[in-house]
Amino acid sequence: MKKMILTILAICTFSVAMAQDEESTDSQERMERFNDVKKHEVSLDVVAAIGGLGINPRYEYVLGRYSGVGADININIDDNIGDNIEKFSFTPYYRQYFFSKEDFGAKGFYGEGFAKLYTFESDGRFFFSGESQDLRTFTEVAIGVGIGWKWVSHNGFLIDIGFGLGRNLGVASDSNNEYDLPEVTGRAGVNFGWRF
Repeated sequence: MKKMILTILAICTFSVAMAQDEESTDSQERMERFNDVKKHEVSLDVVAAIGGLGINPRYEYVLGRYSGVGADININIDDNIGDNIEKFSFTPYYRQYFFSKEDFGAKGFYGEGFAKLYTFESDGRFFFSGESQDLRTFTEVAIGVGIGWKWVSHNGFLIDIGFGLGRNLGVASDSNNEYDLPEVTGRAGVNFGWRF
């Protein structure tokens, strides 16, 4: 008799546990719906745009609750900011989000790894003892890391603040000369955008 009662209790407990596993909470359902539908993000660096320094659009694809991949492009629109300034860059990245307990995931504190391909113009003063030469365009590649924080509202509006540092790989050159570039390059932005 005791064995039969224990068996019935075990079956009931197992059935209740299985039923609870199958039922999902409202927040889990909302997160799953959001992640199934809203995996794309577009944003723009508002500080660069307002300052007239450049246009910096960004796209990110949300891989899941804790990660995403994306790329941004920086196009300098101010010709009067001097030499040795970045004119164009393309930066693909991978992000890992931490402490993302929010319903919709892929937000909060993140760390990222990136590769940056960029061009800049110089008049060659570093080569020729201060004598100004014609402007030449150089291309460089860097690999780096960054950190930041992303806020995403329930309707998809997002704010992303981040910065990073990368090490130049020393490939900058033009057809005539190697270029003595600093060893590090920066990456920073305050992006406003939309997840859809």
